[in-house]
Amino acid sequence: MTEESYTSGTSFIDSEEPVKENYNKARRIHRGLFVSARGIKINADLNGAYQILRKVVPIKWDRGCVLHPFVINVA
Repeated sequence: MTEESYTSGTSFIDSEEPVKENYNKARRIHRGLFVSARGIKINADLNGAYQILRKVVPIKWDRGCVLHPFVINVA
């Protein structure tokens, strides 16, 4: 489980950390649409999910979205 604060108002595409200083609720222009600082439109839920994932799993943004999977043992 993780805390999801500021994930819906920060941009995964712009590599923004989901923290209060980067939060801008106005970029979520419709219920299902988020616009990055560079004007790129992305599904708002997908952006939020990627931001939540960023809080839990190290994600590298390099020429597109590249996830570097690794094994997590949950016991």
